[in-house]
This record gives sequence, C-alpha cells and structure tokens, in this order.
Amino acid sequence: MADQQQFLYPDDQSEIVTSIKKQKHRNAISKKLIAIIIAVMFVLAVTGSLAIYFFTFNTLLQEKERELTSASYLIAENIDLKISGDYSIQGSTALKLYKGDTDITGRDDLITGFFVPADMEISLIYYDTRILTTIADKNGVTAVGSGLAPQIASALKSSVTLSSDHGFFFKNTLINKDEYFSYYYPIINSDGTYAGAIECCSSYASIMPTVRKNIIVFNIIVVLATIILLLLIYSFNREVNKSISKLLSFTQDAASGNDAALIDAGLLRRKDEFGTIAAAVLEMHRSMRDMMDKDPLTKLYNRRSANRKLDIIMSHYTSGGSHYSIAIGDIDFFKKVNDTYGHDAGDAVLQAVATILQNNMKKNGFAARWGGEEFLLAFDKTDLETAQSQLETILDEIRAMSVDYEGSEIKVTMSIGVACDPELSKDQIINAADERLYFAKENGRNRIIAALPEASDE
Repeated sequence: MADQQQFLYPDDQSEIVTSIKKQKHRNAISKKLIAIIIAVMFVLAVTGSLAIYFFTFNTLLQEKERELTSASYLIAENIDLKISGDYSIQGSTALKLYKGDTDITGRDDLITGFFVPADMEISLIYYDTRILTTIADKNGVTAVGSGLAPQIASALKSSVTLSSDHGFFFKNTLINKDEYFSYYYPIINSDGTYAGAIECCSSYASIMPTVRKNIIVFNIIVVLATIILLLLIYSFNREVNKSISKLLSFTQDAASGNDAALIDAGLLRRKDEFGTIAAAVLEMHRSMRDMMDKDPLTKLYNRRSANRKLDIIMSHYTSGGSHYSIAIGDIDFFKKVNDTYGHDAGDAVLQAVATILQNNMKKNGFAARWGGEEFLLAFDKTDLETAQSQLETILDEIRAMSVDYEGSEIKVTMSIGVACDPELSKDQIINAADERLYFAKENGRNRIIAALPEASDE
C-alpha cells in the first residue's frame, strides 16, 4: 500500500538530496557529448582540409611536371624539324635570333603551331632572355625581353656538363609578378655550348579550382557526416534521457520516503548499463527500506514504521468509512524460554512466530515487532468480528508450531488483545488493545480478548 515516509540521512547527505530534488535535469552529459563530437569533427575538417590541400596540390604538381616536360621536348623537336642549325644572335644594330641561317625573331608559330593545354605558357629563351613567348600581362603586353631568375639561369648554364636530355623543374617561378610551375629544357648548340632553353610553365591559378573543389567536397562530406552523427546522437540521447529521467524519478520518489515507489519495468528489461543500474538502484532501495523500516531479527516492520503505516490505515476510515482493527500479541512465558534454552533459542522462537504472523497478515494489513516479544497486528478495512476470526487462525498455528533447537522442541503460545473503534485516536486504540492483552495475560494466557468484561461481571 502507498506509504509516505522520510528516510533519515546525515546532515550532509540530506542537503545533497534536497539539492538534487531542486535541480532540473539539463542533459549536461548529452551537451558535453555533442560538444565533443562537434569539436572532433571541426578538427577533422581542418586537418582533413590541410591534408586534401597538400595531397591534391602535390598530385597536380606531379601531373603538371609531366605535362610541362613532355611539352618542352615536343616543342624543341618541332623547332628542330622545321629549322635546322644552331642558335645565334646576329646583327649590328638590331639584334636578331637566328637558327642556322633562318631569322626566327618574332616567329611565334614555332611555339604555338601545335596543341598544348590551354593553361600552358611557352617561351623560347636565348641564353637568359625570352625571345619568343606566349606569356602576357592583363593588358596584353608580352614578356618578350624579360630575363630569367638568377637561380634558373645558373641551373640552365650548368646543363652543358650534363646530358642534353636533362631539364629542370621549378615549383615557384615569378613571371610578371605571377607565380608559375615551370620546366626548362636546355638548348645546347652542336659545339656543346649553352644556347638557351625551351620554357613551359603553368600558373598556380590553373590548379587552385581543383584544389578548392576537393576541399569543398571533403568539407561537405564532413558536414553531412556531422549532421548524421548529431541526429544519431539526438535519437540515442532521447532514449538515454528517458532512462535517466525514469531513474531520477524513482530515486527521488524513493528518497522522499514512498514505500510504493515503482521503477519502470522497461528499465529492468534493458540489457545495457541502464538495466544493471536500475536493478542495483532497486535493490539498494529495497535494502535501505528494509534497513530503515524492518526489525533486523524478525524482518517485520519496526515500531517507528508501524506507527507511520497505522496512519495510512486510519486514513482509509476517514476517507471511506472502513473499519479497521488493531491487535497486540505477546508470547507467553517468553522469559522462561530465554532462561531455559538461551537467547539464541529465544531469537529462533521470535523468528518462527514472526513468520506465521507475516504469512497471515500479507493480505489483511501488516505485522510489526512492537518491542521484545510483543507484536502489533493491524487489520485494514476489517471489523472486530472478522479480525477475531483471523486471529484464532493465527493462534492455532502458533500453538501447533514447534521450534527445534539443539535437539529440544520448543512450543509456545500467545496472548492477544484486539480493539476496533474508528472513533478512537491511534494512541487510544493501541492502549485499548494493550489493556485487553493485559487482561488475557492475567486470565490464563493463550487466548484472544476482544472486549473487557463490564465491572459488575468481574
């Protein structure tokens, strides 16, 4: 039956419980988990973007190097097939570039007359100066006459000591203030002297759209993955929060002293940590309730909890007009049992009697150890006649009971006083039952007294 009780806590624990009751469940763990996921995905996005950038950049760089190398060989061979001879500068006033006997100054067709990628720029360099070139600024002014960077010119001049097939690739070439990837195929005249180079280059800007596209695609994947993870976490979090709320509801209800506090059956059926925790909390609640409310020897309610449960039984009369009966029983000659067989034997007798009382009172009310060998029986919604009949059954079982202790059979009886008067207060009806118990003790014991005789009948 529902019962309101107040557990006793040390002062510090009581303050903690009060604080917990006042706080609202704010999903702190879930918020931390979501924050961690977002932080992890952010770090993944940043590091992944950097990795994608370097990987894509290096991959495209290698591809560009192959394209520029192939193009430079192709252009050098194409020029040699069209015009034979060595390269030289001729002229007294206006210097012109010759290949053999042919003036090739201004012959842009030599570097543009075949297919090359649209983003590739080509130059024919004599010594360290661009003579023919497709490189132009935003205003269309070509880079004819512009020189090479010192480190590039130095590397090319060293090619005379190397194979004529040896070229040079540079990752950062600044031309007209723009950055290029560039490959230089050295031109060596027939006498073994350095003449210049075929320059094939491609701007940094040509590969950046691909790099940015890969980074954007990667980050879109990260964002989608983050959203999916957050949705999964949200769904999981709802289930977790429900379980936590049910646990909190039960623990707060139990902490408030509700004997009838019930834990959600679904929690106990879970096969995860929540199921284990729920079972442990339920067991702890039962243990604490028994520890606070039960007599450790007989496992019946103690006097403190019996008084509280009596208030509930009495409230049924107030609200519904039901009768209730209160009985107090005392084991006859119990001191003799202790003196004859010892206190351990007395404890065994108390436990055996308590078992009979508990079994018979399960559906009728409750039994409590009132003190020593004295017991209180509370019959809920039961009139005096019915209570007396049920007490006769209990007394018959006690009379028939035999406690086997170290080879001795111990038999006992009980005297009982019972009262039923809903108009009396709790203390008054208990006193009435106690007076009738005393009368039973004084008049032969082993009996039930439901009413005291009138004074004229004594």
